[in-house]
Amino acid sequence: MQHRSPVVFSVLLAVGLTAGPAMAEEARNPDVKARIALMQDFKAQMKVLAEAASGKTSFDADEVAAAITALQAGAADVAPRFRPQADDPASEALPEIWAAPSEFRQKTNRMIRAADALAGTSAGALAKTLDPVQAACKDCHGRFKM
Repeated sequence: MQHRSPVVFSVLLAVGLTAGPAMAEEARNPDVKARIALMQDFKAQMKVLAEAASGKTSFDADEVAAAITALQAGAADVAPRFRPQADDPASEALPEIWAAPSEFRQKTNRMIRAADALAGTSAGALAKTLDPVQAACKDCHGRFKM
């Protein structure tokens, strides 16, 4: 039986939990729709990385590198996607994002730094560097997501 680290387990759990109530209804507001698409892309990339780090799938360096690159690009795009204060019934974003913009930016910067530090050289290296990414996601979602 293969041992999975608590980090990888928590990433897989977080990925599974990101499909909340917003998934039941499609956003109509184009700004909200773009934000939801970005978060769904994060979910897909985190799944690739978590499965590669845990050994659930074979470690494919090219696939891991592509997922890391996509995650890094997406991380840099989070704050700009939330600049327009847009709402939609499908959105899970709390109004605190716009009430506390410096705190939101601080949390998005944490995500950018964590994504930039991802190591895709091996499953072990990847597993060690996924925890800060997952923690950054959880921190922001805990404060700014329904």
